[in-house]
Amino acid sequence: MRVEILRPVMISGESAPAGSFVEVSLTDANTLISANKAVAAPAVAEAAPEEVVEPSPAKPPVRASRKSAPAPSPEPET
Repeated sequence: MRVEILRPVMISGESAPAGSFVEVSLTDANTLISANKAVAAPAVAEAAPEEVVEPSPAKPPVRASRKSAPAPSPEPET
């Protein structure tokens, strides 16, 4: 069970500072909570692994097409 420590305590031979969140057995959680040394904390949902998106390979630059200038129209005969 996940608990938030209210006062510094020793849990299974390790110190737990006030304000820390620890995962303990249900028996230890009940003992700590009844001694006003901890409160039940909401469980933390495990974050789903982030999807890694591979960048697509670079595309070659698009060349501007060379359009030839329109052919000059013949001059009208006068």
